Amino acid sequence: MSKRIRQIIREQAGLDLTVYDEIGNLNPNEREQIKGALIDLMNTSPQNELSEIEYGGIPELKATGIVGKIGKWFKRFLTDKASDYLIDASAQEMEDTIKLIDALNPNDMTGIFTPRAMYLGGGIDFADDALSWRTQVENFFGPGHVVKGDKLFELITTGNMSFRGLDTPAILNPLRAETVRDEDDEFQQMFKQWKAGELDGETFQKFREKIREQIVVQDLYMLKVCDTNLINFDGTAGAGTFGEAQFSALKNSQIFVWLTNGMKISNISPWMMPSITKILKEDELWPFLSHFK
Repeated sequence: MSKRIRQIIREQAGLDLTVYDEIGNLNPNEREQIKGALIDLMNTSPQNELSEIEYGGIPELKATGIVGKIGKWFKRFLTDKASDYLIDASAQEMEDTIKLIDALNPNDMTGIFTPRAMYLGGGIDFADDALSWRTQVENFFGPGHVVKGDKLFELITTGNMSFRGLDTPAILNPLRAETVRDEDDEFQQMFKQWKAGELDGETFQKFREKIREQIVVQDLYMLKVCDTNLINFDGTAGAGTFGEAQFSALKNSQIFVWLTNGMKISNISPWMMPSITKILKEDELWPFLSHFK
């Protein structure tokens, strides 16, 4: 079977994402051991027989070569399906898995720089509480980092902002700019009608203009001055969050994805994966952000 056919079958089966979920569920030390084994596997001569690691019986009796021993070792941490996938992976797939393990390590700062300005992305419209976590990040860094008042007003109206007087990293919270959500009664009414599917054509046009002028344009102005996008990936992200992530990727910004509310790596779109700089799970965020204080 050709490598391309095997790749197509794997992509359609979603097996690689299943493997990523399993690796993501390991503790950091176990992930590093998997990484070391993959490096050894990539440096192993292809003369090793695959029959040595086929799991058709007791694996200890079959694991006689280096590939077989690594395969048996994988099974201590991963399911048979995931172990066999890694053993049979191409060099590129192994390299991609190693990169994923590095991205999952909150203490690996290789290639990561202290942001000049960090945008707080994530679901708003469908989130139960879009404010609390953003406030926590602001408080974590302190008021000297938070863009607000005249600086924020200048940014969302002109697209320009002076960093003078701001501590690094500057923190840009879209909820501070999107005041239309709380202060515009007409917008709030139209928003409720939109969610209920009750907007007529004329009202929808007006609603769309408000979204464009008072949310989309302002958010893009904020993203323009940011070199980092921290996304709370909690299952409520909509088109806005993914559009912002794509915008960040196109300008080569760092993208940190924070998995919360039970989200897994397989919940992230494969389209988005190559652009992600770091993947953080639940309480891993705060030790990671401490590198920038």
